[in-house]
Amino acid sequence: MLEPQCSPTFATKKMKTVLITGASQGIGRSTAVLFSQKGWNVAATVKDPATTEPFVGNIKIYPLDVRSKQSIDNCITQVINDFGQIDAIVNNAGVYATSPLECISKEDLDNLIQTNINGVLYMTQAILLHFRERGTGVIANIASVAGRVTFPYQSVYHTSKWAIEGLSESLYYELRNLNIKVKVIEPGMVRTNLYQSVLNPVVEKYPLAYRDNFKRWHQYLINNYENGYDPALDAKTVFKAVNDSSSKLRYTSDFMTKMVLSLRALLPLCIFRKMIYSMSKLK
Repeated sequence: MLEPQCSPTFATKKMKTVLITGASQGIGRSTAVLFSQKGWNVAATVKDPATTEPFVGNIKIYPLDVRSKQSIDNCITQVINDFGQIDAIVNNAGVYATSPLECISKEDLDNLIQTNINGVLYMTQAILLHFRERGTGVIANIASVAGRVTFPYQSVYHTSKWAIEGLSESLYYELRNLNIKVKVIEPGMVRTNLYQSVLNPVVEKYPLAYRDNFKRWHQYLINNYENGYDPALDAKTVFKAVNDSSSKLRYTSDFMTKMVLSLRALLPLCIFRKMIYSMSKLK
């Protein structure tokens, strides 16, 4: 196993410790930086430490593949050995896909499900014994507005985020009497490299039946991505959620996400679906 990388100002076992998955960029990296600034030890896990930009502050980088239970067990054991305990985990690691379901490859589909769903299940399973033994802990799952509201050409991604919503709500009941809190953070259209790899799909490979609608949807996605909000906003929401001793389950950051979720709750479903269809630029 690769040795974890230590930042210049390594912290102490007297401070609280958070383990964050997918911390190389975007929400995960911003969250790691914020927790460090707030005086926490941070175990920042990344798939490939060699390609990760170094951190400063109380942040230590650990190699982790959330698709591997062995990798998870090794990582958690090392973090506990280094810091004495883990007070919270942030299940942030994830991948994105936008494509007609008919056209997505088995490899991409399997990787998304293994990362976005199995990775959260494996991480949560692995940390629960430690939290039970300590009599406390926080599990913060990064879901998405895509776990509450659906759009076309994201069926596999929606599947994964709806799964995280269901998992989190079930665990909320399951763990409440054990003093283990479950929190769900629901980002909206945040500027993150998560989307970069799919912003230029080879649409010509899709069947003609999908191309025109997908092109319109794809342009809508690009426009929203380019005008998205800074992931530092979600980092603040994660920090707030982890430190919130109340029984609140779900947290959102930006006005647009809150508005869409409010409309989803208030409007008749038939009207809301028409609104989504129109927003998606479909014909």
